Formats: sequence, C-alpha cells, structure tokens
Amino acid sequence: MKKIGISMMLLVFATIGSIKAQSFDYILTAGKQDASNYLGNYLEPVMVGLVQNLNSGWYHTGKTHKKYGFDFTINASASFVPSDAQNFMFNNTDYTVLELASGSSSESLPTVMGTTTTEQIDVKVPLDALGNVIPVGSSSIPTSYKVARFDALDGIVDELPIAAVPSPMVQIGFGLPSKTDIKLRFIPSVGNDEVKFNLIGFGLQHNILQYLKLDKTIFDVSVLGAFTTSTTRYAAKNSTIPGANQETTFKINAYTVQVLGNVNLKIVNFYAGLGYAGGTSTVKVAGSYTFDYDIQDTFGNVINTVSEEIVDPINIKYKMSKQLKATLGMRLNLAFFKIFADYTVQDYGTLNAGIAFSFKEK
Repeated sequence: MKKIGISMMLLVFATIGSIKAQSFDYILTAGKQDASNYLGNYLEPVMVGLVQNLNSGWYHTGKTHKKYGFDFTINASASFVPSDAQNFMFNNTDYTVLELASGSSSESLPTVMGTTTTEQIDVKVPLDALGNVIPVGSSSIPTSYKVARFDALDGIVDELPIAAVPSPMVQIGFGLPSKTDIKLRFIPSVGNDEVKFNLIGFGLQHNILQYLKLDKTIFDVSVLGAFTTSTTRYAAKNSTIPGANQETTFKINAYTVQVLGNVNLKIVNFYAGLGYAGGTSTVKVAGSYTFDYDIQDTFGNVINTVSEEIVDPINIKYKMSKQLKATLGMRLNLAFFKIFADYTVQDYGTLNAGIAFSFKEK
C-alpha cells in the first residue's frame, strides 16, 4: 500500500516541482485572481485525469462473490490526455494584469501535460499617486505600475513515456449476503516531511441477474456504485520564496455508477460497463509568500523596487460534470489468479490493467 501511495504522489510531486522550479514567485505578483486563472488552465489535464483514474479499476468482472468470498486486486490506470488539452489559449482579455510579453493578444501555451515554450508573460498592475492598486473599472489615471516578467510554464510531457496521467491502485473486495460485494481502497498517510498522501474509497456491487429469468451460467449482470477521495499535501522544506506556513494541497473526489455485464467462458471472461462518472478536484496554495517587484513610471522607467506579501494566494476548483463512460475488457482466469485489461471511452480515454487473487466467485 505504501509503495502504491508513493507512486501516486510522483506525478503530483512532478507537477508541483515543475511550477516551483520555474516562475512561481513571479506568477504570484499577478494577484490571486489572475494567478489562479493562469494556474487553473495549466493544471487542468492532471486534475481531470486523476478524477477519471480514480473512477477506473473498480471491477474486472460482472460477477459477485459468494458469501465470504474475497479478492485482492492490483491495477494501474492511465488516462490519455487529448491533444487539445495539452495546450490552452492565453487571451490577454481573460486577465486583469497579465499580458503576453510578445505583444500578441493571444497565444497557445502548454498545460502541465504539454511541451515547452519560449513565451514570456508580463505583470502590469496600475497604481495611483499614493501607490495603491487601482481597482478594475476605476476611472483613475495610473501614475505608476508595479511590474514583473516571467517565463510561461513548461509542460512535463517530454519527461513522460506517453501523454497520459497514470495512477496505480490496490483494492480489496468481500462477498456479503444477497450476492453483494463491498470494495475498499485504502492508503494511510504515507510520504515524508515534504510530501504526504492518503486515499480512501468505497464501492458496492450487487448482482441483479438473480431477479431476472435469464441464463445464470453464462451471463452475469450487476450494478456498481463507488466513491474515492485522495489528498496530497506538499510543504517545501527549503522554499526559495520567503514566507511562512507554505503548503500546497491537491484534493480529489471521484464517483461512478455503472451497470456491469459479464460473459463467462471459463478460462476467458469478457466484461463491460456502462454508466456515469464525475468528480471534483481542488488546488490550494496556503501560507504567506514575500516577493520583490519593480515600480515603473508611465514612461517605463524603474523608479523603485519594493517587497510585498501575499497570503493564501491560490484556490482553484475543478468540477468534472457527470459524463457517460463505456468500458470493455477481458480477463484471463487461471484458477484463483486473474489477469485483466480494459479500456474506457470517456473524455480522456483510460486504459486499465492488473492482476487479482479472487476466491469464491459466484
């Protein structure tokens, strides 16, 4: 379980590291709204992909266990990021104080699952005569600006074997009366002083073929409902940005409801699922961060350099609306040892494969 948890942290850790190693302090000079908007677009493929991964791998058959039967499953899922999610369109008009340094009004920039870019982004915050930020929509004429320039964030896809969001998983299933299985995913808090991860998930699978007058030796039909939640916390031990209580939190909630079917051919089984899935994810950057920026007059001359502190700068929420998903898979049965693989058609097509030790199936 610990190794699985650490493996799941790696992608999130790489994502955080990608941001921290680049221009995070300068991004914060844009203020909470613009910084959250930019980072929200940048991180979206990972946050959506992880939701879809956590909704995968719940089953490898439409069967349920006999009473007190059980299985132990190890699997890995990979949600393939489509090409249109590897970049996002940066429009100057979508931001209050950010604009492309090249002078263009819009440009395609990489998301975290994209490649690299040479684009730079300017921060230009208008100030009044007293040095206060002029609010959006005000008729006040700026007398100076606080400014900064940073490199647009690069993606990490070149460091990955494929453009996909991976997640390993371990779960246990246990047969209850009335041809019902309860499923559990659980990873206690694992990691180190810098990164910690935990996960818990519950699922119920109930055989409905028992209520139908159909051949119960070849076919199985059941329904599944499942929910998973995970949290990753990152607190840099040696942050390059002055401040206090700095912590980044990634939280993911995922749910799915499906109808499952199974064709029993002894050594080989074919299974399928059809239903809905959805979820939410959040990225929060908490703590205080102190950074420097230049003050320019209206002619572009630097007239001062000052420091500023910002507290709890990022709070991004993603909602993956309920979507239809269809799964088709195959399982090889070698007594109690099972090998399976399936593919799910959804926004990010997801490949899932693994092994299971299953006893007392129906």
